[in-house]
Amino acid sequence: MAKNLTFYRGATQTFNARIRPIELEPGDIVYFTVKANYDDDMTDSSALIKKDVTASIAGDTISFELTPQETNILPGRYVYDIVANFTDNGRVPILNGKLKITPAVTLRGIE
Repeated sequence: MAKNLTFYRGATQTFNARIRPIELEPGDIVYFTVKANYDDDMTDSSALIKKDVTASIAGDTISFELTPQETNILPGRYVYDIVANFTDNGRVPILNGKLKITPAVTLRGIE
């Protein structure tokens, strides 16, 4: 499923994604990754945002909270995806799309 998102540069962002019909078990990890473009980098070293979530899962929804430091990237358009990685080595894409980072005037206080 594709969904476009908009985040403000340097702001705390909370994002909720439905994960149905997937059931997560203890030890499963959900990856949220943002890159400038699609690539073949198996380590995701080119990622501008990498978030691994193992908690904050309630029912059929996973919640991500991105810090101001994590969203402090240059304004522009990026690609992202959310992937569930199961302890039994299965992987399921949950959501993907384009992410727009909008400019912010005030950047002081972001450390």
